[in-house]
Amino acid sequence: MKKIFVDVYLSFNFGDDLFLDILAKRFPHSQFTVNYVGENYDEFLKRYPNVKRRTYTSVHKVMQRLKIKDTLTDYQSIAKEQDALVFIGGSIFREESFHEALYADRLKMVQAFKALNKPVYIIGANFGPVKTQKFVEDYRRFYELCTDVCFRDQASYQIFQGMPNVRLAPDVIFSLDLENYTVKTPLKRVGFSVIDVHHKEGLADREEAYLQSTMQTIEQLTKEGYECWLLSFCANEGDTGVLHKLLERLPNSVKSHVKTYEYTGDIEALILLMSTFQMCVAARFHANIISLLLNVGIMPVIYSSKTTQMLKDLKLDHLLIEMDGLEQMHDEQTLRSAFNNKANIEQTKFDANRQFEALSKFIGQGND
Repeated sequence: MKKIFVDVYLSFNFGDDLFLDILAKRFPHSQFTVNYVGENYDEFLKRYPNVKRRTYTSVHKVMQRLKIKDTLTDYQSIAKEQDALVFIGGSIFREESFHEALYADRLKMVQAFKALNKPVYIIGANFGPVKTQKFVEDYRRFYELCTDVCFRDQASYQIFQGMPNVRLAPDVIFSLDLENYTVKTPLKRVGFSVIDVHHKEGLADREEAYLQSTMQTIEQLTKEGYECWLLSFCANEGDTGVLHKLLERLPNSVKSHVKTYEYTGDIEALILLMSTFQMCVAARFHANIISLLLNVGIMPVIYSSKTTQMLKDLKLDHLLIEMDGLEQMHDEQTLRSAFNNKANIEQTKFDANRQFEALSKFIGQGND
């Protein structure tokens, strides 16, 4: 049994939880240890017999507090116990204010594994947004230390395509088999995957326009007899707060046709709910992908180029609601088009399995 140390963002974010879910289920005979020390994920992790979080006892806390030993970044000890290191996630290589500290920590982790000739894999990421060439060069040196780097979009891949260990495959979530969730006759429902623009760099001034356009779209759809569902994919990133702001401001006559769902760790329940929609107004990146997998029409609301790049790769970028054109959300023709904004993604689903190609070879079970 291979023991794999996994660096993944855990904040009860639907998309990132799905990454871990897919990884654990794909390799049931490997033991995964997540780079996480908080106790709030213990209940979530219980559903996976092959996943645990890293050990961080009260003794470790005391040693950390007294500065006897930096137990949080003692990656040498971890590397001795584990067989490989995996970074899995989407937007995990963004140039932000904390880049230097995060980069130093990641570098220390990778170097600990490389010193023992143990492989390092990057699965499912995109690169950017980028502000400086230094950021690109920092990560070029970082990727040189990795065994295999698989990006999820052409734009990221093209930056590093000259590197022999860099590959391209569609987003990990496209590899999900949702055949059992699809419904023949969806209900008269539309989903709204909402975001907090204050959590997205440079978009805080779009809050009022975003709220107003969303409310107008809801009012328009409820008049036509649709039940509208507001979805929070991640409370910690502000989705739930926005959901409640919208509810507070909607007229009572409209509110009676609006329901909410807040994701707190039940992956299957959210997918099942989304399968009943006829269309999804999808601001969250993975709301677009899950909808496509479920054959639900999408209206992509673009807060980041990563969504545009993904849809461009699918040749599905003809209908995009940009942050400087949010009024298009409730444009009659755009709204009608969104219900049929779907794609044949059978090849994409197949190709997404290549994200795990290198790790599968290492584990020794093939890339099924």
